[in-house]
Amino acid sequence: MPPSSRKRNKGKERKAKQLAKKEKIERAIMRVEWRTRATSLTKNNVITNINCDHGCSGLIPDDHPVATFMDEFYINWITYNSKLSSLLLTTFKTHQEVWMNESNREVLVHTLLRIGSNMLLSEDDGNTDSALAMAETIALLEQYGRTSSIELTFCGKATATKLRDLNSSSSGRRDALKFFRKRTSCKCLKKMHLEARKTIPKVGKCFHCKVVKERALLSVCNKCMVEQYCSRECQFAAWPEHKKHCDIFVECQDE
Repeated sequence: MPPSSRKRNKGKERKAKQLAKKEKIERAIMRVEWRTRATSLTKNNVITNINCDHGCSGLIPDDHPVATFMDEFYINWITYNSKLSSLLLTTFKTHQEVWMNESNREVLVHTLLRIGSNMLLSEDDGNTDSALAMAETIALLEQYGRTSSIELTFCGKATATKLRDLNSSSSGRRDALKFFRKRTSCKCLKKMHLEARKTIPKVGKCFHCKVVKERALLSVCNKCMVEQYCSRECQFAAWPEHKKHCDIFVECQDE
């Protein structure tokens, strides 16, 4: 082998080792991150252990398939700011042992419930958005458990409606508290949720003009029953763009 070829091969091997080392470090950092979130509260950058498990199963061992899933999920979500839906579709391909196994999906949901609940209890800025991301992930996992269809999970009407309500702008904290309180058996979030119901109106966003209004003042598309609008004018103006989504929702009826 010519010296230049050996030099190139050594360079490739060196880069591969460096990449593997970087990935190992990232996994170690992210594992500490999500495990800490599952057991602790963070207020003003101070970490405090919490004794309540919110009615969820205990922490999983390092060799559990869900632990590997959570490492990859956190790396791509936090480190690389991956879009949540795209990230979860990727994990469907790379972590079949989690998606296809009901027991593993349940363990994953419990892990996310613990993390999301603790995020809301922490009340630090930015935690509501992170808790909503946990809620969206749980909603998709739950929907897959009901349909066993990845198409219905990501395109079905029930999923779209749930994700729409979890992305309702200024009422996001109220919706997140409701989501996690319904799925945990403890009373940790009860007082916060009741207070949020009094102080945070339930709102939604017009699909066309993006104006935020109380949900009672918004109407939904009569065909797909998913997208919502503040007026007939907005619904008419949005139709050319909405049509392709509307047809998908109707084709993927899951109710």
